[in-house]
Amino acid sequence: MISLPPFELTPDEEKAYNHFQSNLDLTYLEGLEPISIAKLYIKAGFDKKNDVQYALYTDRPGYVQWSKEEDEKIPESDRGTNEQNFERYKNIDKGKFVQTSNYEGYIEYDSSDNPEIKSGFKMIKNENGVWKVAFMPTQ
Repeated sequence: MISLPPFELTPDEEKAYNHFQSNLDLTYLEGLEPISIAKLYIKAGFDKKNDVQYALYTDRPGYVQWSKEEDEKIPESDRGTNEQNFERYKNIDKGKFVQTSNYEGYIEYDSSDNPEIKSGFKMIKNENGVWKVAFMPTQ
């Protein structure tokens, strides 16, 4: 059984993750690159910290797709197993961020063994300049 994500956090990411999960204060995320934010989101999923994952979703008006209360009702079985998420996010730490507008972009990465097939992980910058995870980032 897989219990760890398919990457290690850097010391800075580990520090930000530990501080952020204690009180969900976005100031701990300031200055982190989009790939780092994505890694924190994925790590929170592996740690079964749904409140931390939800806090990493974008809060930009027009991009919020469900409330925290609705998120709390999502069954664990719908969140994917660690094995599924390990495969889904494999190599995201080696991906590259492609910015598509002032506040939108995605991480392009190889999640399969076929280099022709790329995966994307969508990110939205909030109004304070902090990158956050789009709802349903891998569609």
